[in-house]
Amino acid sequence: MNKNNVLHYIALTAYNVGFGGKKHFVTYDVLRIVPKAVSLLTMIIGVFQLLEQYKTVSTDNQQLISVVLLSIGLIAFVVDLSSDPKEEYNIVGKKLLVLFNELRRIYLEVDSLSDSSDFSTYIARIDAITQEVSHISISKQVVMGNWLTHIGFFYVMQSKWVSKELGHTWRDKLPILHFETLIYVSVAFAIVYSILYL
Repeated sequence: MNKNNVLHYIALTAYNVGFGGKKHFVTYDVLRIVPKAVSLLTMIIGVFQLLEQYKTVSTDNQQLISVVLLSIGLIAFVVDLSSDPKEEYNIVGKKLLVLFNELRRIYLEVDSLSDSSDFSTYIARIDAITQEVSHISISKQVVMGNWLTHIGFFYVMQSKWVSKELGHTWRDKLPILHFETLIYVSVAFAIVYSILYL
């Protein structure tokens, strides 16, 4: 491989490693925060149901609201209980961030070399990092994690060198343009529409 190909290979690997690291942090945050926030919100709404103003709502709607709140509360409770290994996501995310920074160092080293240099040791280092990533990564991640990870990778993390090397444009950096987002928004709209108008 020539120097430009090696630099591109490093940046592509760094993108995958950095994005994976941020995705682990997103999963950790969601598993740690969301169940507690949902439980608190359903409890607050449950307390509101004890007030006189709530009793003016029709009986059918009262039962529906109670069932929905109980269901949401139970889902949050189950998610919180099933997320015992959530600290593992934080640990793996930190390891992936270290590997991302190592790839940046390799990138800068290769960039400083002449075009006629031997890049085989650098390629071997990148391949070793790729192997380590595949061994430590956790494949089970949260729904919509890609959307939140996208924001974390492009707008929080120091990843401009990756974007520059890979030629990312502003369209690549906006998660709202992703197909996954359109599916979730469409499903949410269909659910709300069916509840309100059917």
